[in-house]
Amino acid sequence: MVSTVVVALHPFAAGPRGVLLSPPCIHSRVGASIGRGGTVSADAGSVSSVNRVDLPGLTGEEPLGFLAAVGLMDQLMETSYLCWDRQDRHAILYCRRHSSVADLVDHLTGQLDRIEHGAAIPHTSGFPVRRRRGAPDPLRVRPADYRSLLERVSRSSGGRHRLEATVTGRATDEDGFCVVNPLVAVRGRQTVGSFWYYPMRDVRQDPRRLLTEALTSWRRVDGSEGWLLDHHASYSTHPGLHGPGGSGAVPGATWLATLAVPTFGYRRRNGVKAGRPVLPNGWFRLGAEDVFLWPLWTLPVSRDVLSSVWNVGWASDAWKLDRDRDGTLRASIGTTHGVPAPNSIDHAVDLDIFTMCAAVRRGTRGPLTPVPTATLRRADERSSYPAWAGWDRRYPDVGDYPGRYGWG
Repeated sequence: MVSTVVVALHPFAAGPRGVLLSPPCIHSRVGASIGRGGTVSADAGSVSSVNRVDLPGLTGEEPLGFLAAVGLMDQLMETSYLCWDRQDRHAILYCRRHSSVADLVDHLTGQLDRIEHGAAIPHTSGFPVRRRRGAPDPLRVRPADYRSLLERVSRSSGGRHRLEATVTGRATDEDGFCVVNPLVAVRGRQTVGSFWYYPMRDVRQDPRRLLTEALTSWRRVDGSEGWLLDHHASYSTHPGLHGPGGSGAVPGATWLATLAVPTFGYRRRNGVKAGRPVLPNGWFRLGAEDVFLWPLWTLPVSRDVLSSVWNVGWASDAWKLDRDRDGTLRASIGTTHGVPAPNSIDHAVDLDIFTMCAAVRRGTRGPLTPVPTATLRRADERSSYPAWAGWDRRYPDVGDYPGRYGWG
C-alpha cells in the first residue's frame, strides 16, 4: 500500500533555520515507494506526482557528468530534485512534469529549437556576443572596457547574468585581460563564445539520439570536441585553431555541461578580502593549482537549495581543501549539512554528502581531469541534522513565522 504526504512549498520562504529559498508554490501528494525509473503515485485530488528518472549516463565522479546534470536542471522549467546513487554514483532526478528519459529529451529538444538565429543558449539572446569578421574576441576585454560590455549584454534577455558568471572585472590574467571562468577553457584563436556555440551546433545534428546517449549510455563521436570538459576526449593544440579542434567527445553531455557555468560563476567568494584569489564558486586555490571541488549527496534537492549549498560550502569557506603528504587531496567538510527537506521546507534535514570529488586542469589549457580526493568529516558542536525520512514522512506544521509566505 502506498502512503502519501502533502508537499507544500512556499515562495521565498525563510525556514526556522533561516534558509532563504524561492521555489514555486506547489501543493501535491506524493507516495512512498519509488524504485529506479519509478513514479510516486498521486492520490485523487492531487495536483501532480513526483517521478524518479535515473540517468545512468551522468556519473557524478566525472566532472563532465556532474556538470551535465547541473546543466540539465538549469534547463528544466520546473522545480526538480537532484541526488546521486551511493553505489554507482549516477544522477537521479525527481520531476513532476517529466517521467522518463524520453520526456527529458523531448524537453531539451524543444529548448534547442527555441534558440534564436545567431544565439547559442536557450532563452538567452544577449550572450555570448558574436565576433565580427576580423575583430578580436568581444568577451576578452580589459577592466576599463568591462562596464560597457556589461551594459551591452544587459539589453537582451539573460545576458548580464551569464556574463557576470563567465567574466569578472575584479582580476586580470597575465595579458591584462579580465579573467575568464576556469570552466571555460579555449585554445588557439577560439573565442569564449565558441564554448557554447559549437556544442549546441553538434547536438542539433541529431538531438534526440545524442541527448538520449548523454543521459543513458555515452557513445563517443569522432570529430566532436569536448571543450576541455572531458578528459577522455582528444584535443588539438594548434596555435591558429579557430573552430572545434578535437574528437571523441560526448556531444549531448558536453552541451549540457556548458549550460552549468552560471551555477559556478563569480559570486562574492574570493577577491572580497585582500590577498584572496578571485575564483568562481566551486574553485579553490591550493598552492599554485586551482582545484574544482564538488559533493555527491543522496537527499533529493532543488536548484534553489543547491544554491544555498554552494554558498555555504564555497562562498562561506565551510569546506576546506589541502593535501596529504603523498599529494592526495583532502576535503574537510562538516558531519552533516542542514537543508530543507524536499517535502517540507520548514524542516531541516541532512543533505547526506557521501563523498567529495575534485578535478584540475593540467596546465592552463588542459582538460578538466578528476583527481583522487579523500573526504574528512569534522564535527560541528553547534548543529547536527537528522537524516531525511523519505517522501512519505508527514512533517508537523510549525505554524506561521515571519517570512513563511513572503518576505514578511
